[in-house]
Amino acid sequence: MTSNFTAHNILLPDGSLTMPDCGWTIAESPWFLSAKRILELVYPGGMSEKRILDLGCLEGGYTVEFARMGFDAVGVEVRESNFSNCEYVRKKLKLNNLSFIKDDVWNIEKLGTANAIFCCGLLYHLDRPRAFIELMGRIASDVVIINTHYASDHSPEKFKLGEMSEHEGLSGRWYAEHDTDNIEELETYKWTSWVNKKSFWLTKESILHALHKAGFDLVFEQYDWLGDNIIEAVTKGYYKSDNRSQFVGIRSKSQTSHPKGFPWKFLARHRFMKRGGS
Repeated sequence: MTSNFTAHNILLPDGSLTMPDCGWTIAESPWFLSAKRILELVYPGGMSEKRILDLGCLEGGYTVEFARMGFDAVGVEVRESNFSNCEYVRKKLKLNNLSFIKDDVWNIEKLGTANAIFCCGLLYHLDRPRAFIELMGRIASDVVIINTHYASDHSPEKFKLGEMSEHEGLSGRWYAEHDTDNIEELETYKWTSWVNKKSFWLTKESILHALHKAGFDLVFEQYDWLGDNIIEAVTKGYYKSDNRSQFVGIRSKSQTSHPKGFPWKFLARHRFMKRGGS
């Protein structure tokens, strides 16, 4: 059974691993540890009675670790092969706060609200990313964490993205996912979208803007997953070669919007003058 796992190396209660030759577990993943730091910041009193949705959860590794943190953790996965692996892990762990649902992520509204949403490796597979961020905003009461590829003026050539364009009122580039309507064939495509044949990769600015418009007043890009040498990681590593990062939207305890018509140009000039400019 464990030989079927292709992405998530999960430590099971008997000490066995779902991918024993991997060399590290999902609990040691920089992406998980980065998300964990955000969640611990948002919930300093603990995760008891807090619900998190892990969207497009693949083989359930992150969902498992969220459950181990104390969340009521729900993973949503559409592909049967991945869902079977999720269920295999769930039965092995026997955690009352861990569950998986086989469904398209566009249907998550029927699951009700959640405190937090983790969306890793999914947004860049969607053809309506802004609408999906809005959907997450309607469901998550506290925080959304998005780990995704993004578009830029100099997107890596290996992805063969289209020209910079506008879609849903935001900037980004189109990407060809697949060219089939056959569900059985789509089941075998582990690393593509589900039914949409192309996806739209938003720019960083567009992701942050969409999160803010979805109701999260505290929005930022999270860099700590890059390790100890962030300068080198940003300029030479995976971050640069693959245009992938983690973005966070939080509803702060006291949301304060910018006053309508606030004179940002005046403020910028005022700050410049206080530094000694003319």
